[in-house]
Amino acid sequence: MMYRFINLIITLAPLATVLCNAKVLWSSTSATNYSNIIREAYLLGNGRLGAMPFGSPGNEKIVLNVDSLWAGGPFGATNYTGGNPSEEKYTYLSGIRDWIFQNTTGNVSQLLGKSDGYGSYQVMGNLSVLHNATMMPGTYRRQLDLDTGIHTTVFSDVVGNAFTASILCSYPDQVCIYQLDSNGTLPELSIRLENQLVNSTLANSTCGHGYTGLTGITQVGPPEGMRYEGVVRIVGAGNISTRCDEERGLMVVPRTSGLRSLSIVVGAGTNYDQTKGNAASNFSFRGDDPAEYVQSVTSEAASHSSSQLRQRHLNDYQRLSSAFTLDLPDSDNSSNVETSVLFGRYDSNNGDPYVESLLLDYSRHLLISSSRDNSLPANLQGRWSPDLAAAWSADYHANINLQMNYWGAEQTGLGEIQHGLWRYMQDTWVPRGTETAKLLYGAPGWVTHDEMNVFGHTGMKEDAQWANYPASAAWMMQHVTDHFSYSQNMTWLKETGYPLLKGVTQFWLSQLQEDRYWNDGTLVVNPCNSPEHGPTTFGCTHYQQLLHQLFANMLVLGPLASEPDSAFITNISITLSRLDKGFHLTSWDGVKEWKLPDPEDSQVYDFQNDTHRHLSHLWGWYPGLSLSSPSASFLSGYTNRTIQDAVATSLYSRGIGNGPDANSGWEKVWRSACWARLNNTERAYFELKYAIEQNFVGNGLSMYSGKNPPFQIDANFGFAGTVLSMLVVDVEEVGMGGDERTVVLGPAIPKEWGNGSVKGFRIRGGGAVSFGWDADGKVSWVKGDNEGVRFVDKDGKEIVA
Repeated sequence: MMYRFINLIITLAPLATVLCNAKVLWSSTSATNYSNIIREAYLLGNGRLGAMPFGSPGNEKIVLNVDSLWAGGPFGATNYTGGNPSEEKYTYLSGIRDWIFQNTTGNVSQLLGKSDGYGSYQVMGNLSVLHNATMMPGTYRRQLDLDTGIHTTVFSDVVGNAFTASILCSYPDQVCIYQLDSNGTLPELSIRLENQLVNSTLANSTCGHGYTGLTGITQVGPPEGMRYEGVVRIVGAGNISTRCDEERGLMVVPRTSGLRSLSIVVGAGTNYDQTKGNAASNFSFRGDDPAEYVQSVTSEAASHSSSQLRQRHLNDYQRLSSAFTLDLPDSDNSSNVETSVLFGRYDSNNGDPYVESLLLDYSRHLLISSSRDNSLPANLQGRWSPDLAAAWSADYHANINLQMNYWGAEQTGLGEIQHGLWRYMQDTWVPRGTETAKLLYGAPGWVTHDEMNVFGHTGMKEDAQWANYPASAAWMMQHVTDHFSYSQNMTWLKETGYPLLKGVTQFWLSQLQEDRYWNDGTLVVNPCNSPEHGPTTFGCTHYQQLLHQLFANMLVLGPLASEPDSAFITNISITLSRLDKGFHLTSWDGVKEWKLPDPEDSQVYDFQNDTHRHLSHLWGWYPGLSLSSPSASFLSGYTNRTIQDAVATSLYSRGIGNGPDANSGWEKVWRSACWARLNNTERAYFELKYAIEQNFVGNGLSMYSGKNPPFQIDANFGFAGTVLSMLVVDVEEVGMGGDERTVVLGPAIPKEWGNGSVKGFRIRGGGAVSFGWDADGKVSWVKGDNEGVRFVDKDGKEIVA
């Protein structure tokens, strides 16, 4: 058992200690190598726009991204179908299933599709600000303040002029703002929007009085590619003289005596319209020319003073950033050490609580900056790519990556920024996914597979091991049910959450098959591929756990959402009672990944010390609840030694996240979170530290292959989920048990974090809690008014607020 309930109440006062407030990334050297920008720049954004400042003093540049700027899809080919076949293929399923039940494995070659016209996320261009300056050595510093979301560069020139350049991206005003200040008169400034990666047939820089712009298109056509537009305007341009170099599209601000501060705003957009991704619009995704919107948003922003723009940004950003606070000790005074040095010297033997706290803060900053209610969701690179063709298209991989992006949202007070995620699924997944369900599976509802772009690519791609993954939407439904669990927003559930859930449930109710290999009366998925691993088979553990949780939640949420079809709810209940729940033991007492027989299973597939990067068969332990939660219909693993031992055995067997197939950060933080839910502080903390040591580079971003590009942001986001798992176990669903739920505080807090505290930690049911711990990591105090919630420490001792 993980804890025993003991009739002892502990109430202790918090201990006084010096804690770090990990809020700033900084460097004494400029980021000047464009090819290495993703490992050097500090990132900021407002959801729709992403910005990466780089360049030397006097030659500053900001790489700009727009959330919807993609090549491909219907903007690249007139015959784009979202990966769907031109004719029905579900008639092949009967033969596929028969073969698999007879032979245990098979293939889905008749269902496979292609990646034609898939496209890629791409960079828009650079904002360039040039002026003559010879820097005085030793005066340069650039930093990103995570408390304000503002990037600042300071330096002095050789004649004694001090310069401060600040950059912020404002959600309220939908622009990024660059401001240059000096203690003397500003020199002549040359300002330009440019894209040096394409020729003039695809992008052109323009200028006029008080503005400069960039107009581009992803392809000339036919069909015509996606149009994009960027405009830079001077704040208070009526009081500032400018001239236009039309040939280069360069706006020049001449040296003007007494002019010591200049602010400009930059806005951008495309003619992508996700509401046009349906049959009524011929899945065109094509909206209005972006010029009018961009002109309007930049004119409006430029009409405000720079101080007003900054304050509006701060009011919005700090409302989110301050909603959650983690304070950890800084015994090494790391806050005064340059950020790249901190990451360069970091090792998993010692760790550094300051660095760990810094990454938690940075994770939240990156999510605030890349995902807002009016934007597309954070993609594989969040919002930041310097390339025309990004790694893996910087798309939405939905067999762990997209989900991991949002692990830190609900519990740290960022649940509201997911509204763009819900709309993305509604507008781009459901319409085309409804066609996919019919064509490939002969099914009602809707379905998606592993890789999605912004153009509704819901069909199956060409390699079954990673493409045969129709469970992606079912996994995303955990985020839907979690949002309601944490927010208790009934209006949102009825209008947004439940319709998504119902469509996915309808699909899966139609697809389950009675197990005709084991003949045990259970219902299983056939065919299935465990994500990126193993054979095409039946009863994949991952799928069974996903559906267990989906159906169990639907039995609670259906009545709450006033589901009118009682037969639908009855069908879910009957199906759930027969569903294989996805927990079987290997011959070496781990959790099986496939429902295959021995010796084939243990010798060929579920063999010991298989160090594959994915932990798909442990989904029900973390991030899911079906194995761990004691809520009704789940397996109560958090207090069940058999399940705990099997999960631990599987984790030891899977290795530390540095196998021959990959050395990525996301696989390590996933392992850490699983260990934390086992209350195993030593293993959880090691994996967390090992991820930093192996994958996080000098600007705090995670790379996919050790510390080498490509950049993949999921480990940055997943890092937050892991830290939260070390702080709290909150696995009892609201409405699935008695009147009182138990929440465990401090399941895996290391001694190195001693005398720390957390404020604003959201729990299920709509409440929040703040608490602190002693030098040994044992929780000593708690504050929070959460009716029906019982707080205990990892030993089961109750802690009273």
